[in-house]
Amino acid sequence: MSLQHFSHQHPLVFIESHGHEIEKVNCSGCGKLVSGSSFACVECGFYLHKQCTEAPAEMDHPFHRNHNLNLLTRNPYKIGTSTCDFCQKPCKNFVYHCSCNLNFHIKCALFSHSIAEKGNAEFQDISRIDPLINTGNVTEELKKAECFACWKPLLDSVYFSPNCGFYLHAKCLDLPAEINHIFHQEHPLFLQFNSQRLSCKICQKPQRRGFVYCCSPCKFALHIQCATIPTKINQPFHRKHPLILQSVDECLPCQICQETTNLNDVVYFCSICKFVLHIRPRMPPPPLPQLLPSRYRRCGVPSRGTIKGAIFKDIVKTIAAATTTAAFSRHSDVI
Repeated sequence: MSLQHFSHQHPLVFIESHGHEIEKVNCSGCGKLVSGSSFACVECGFYLHKQCTEAPAEMDHPFHRNHNLNLLTRNPYKIGTSTCDFCQKPCKNFVYHCSCNLNFHIKCALFSHSIAEKGNAEFQDISRIDPLINTGNVTEELKKAECFACWKPLLDSVYFSPNCGFYLHAKCLDLPAEINHIFHQEHPLFLQFNSQRLSCKICQKPQRRGFVYCCSPCKFALHIQCATIPTKINQPFHRKHPLILQSVDECLPCQICQETTNLNDVVYFCSICKFVLHIRPRMPPPPLPQLLPSRYRRCGVPSRGTIKGAIFKDIVKTIAAATTTAAFSRHSDVI
């Protein structure tokens, strides 16, 4: 069996498996050592994995809804090199490219497409590692590794064995492809590569890598972590009203860290009481006595040690619990 591939001038012959005599031949598509079935022009020393041979010349990728990705046999730029927007490593062989300046290794494009299509069957045979249980054999490389989807430390959560060739949290495989969020009620937000390099509308920080929840026409983006933050919380130290996650057009002090907010900062806010909390406050100076529950007061004056100990821990635990327990379901509404 043979075929004509656009990347080579001669027909490629199918090879069922590779013997030891050509064991160290690299695939011209992905650059990895050839193993298993492949197509080859033995005379030219040109080999392609079967998977790389069958990769489409044009890919409609669910994580990039703006344009199709085109498969190129070399770096698309005349000057400089291209970097994969999934794994952040240089693209030295075939590359999927878009005019948005998105570039992916052929295997990174296929792998991320499988994630988008919820091809969970491909992951069933990949072991999952819990960093809280598997504390041994943690290399320095793993300590520095980041998840290719959310770009948070890999060891922060259960992850797939790096033997699969990718750094990926197990939870990132189950992210919904589409959500509705109260901060952008005009359109749904889709899980996308951040090709437009948009800043998050909640934390207002840029993220050059990984996925975001995005409305491309409106240039609206939320980081994965920020999209999971609850938009309404109840706090024991402000029992009168719930605190709503919103943009505030006043400069008010956070009632934990006392740092004044900037105009249009997104914070937890009670508009009636002008009560503000940063989403992630810093270690505070002593708050005002009237803000503290009675058990933390001493003759009407709060104890510095008590505040820095019990009250701050209570506050942070409450916010952290509300944040970390927020979970998505497919097409979930964050309200």
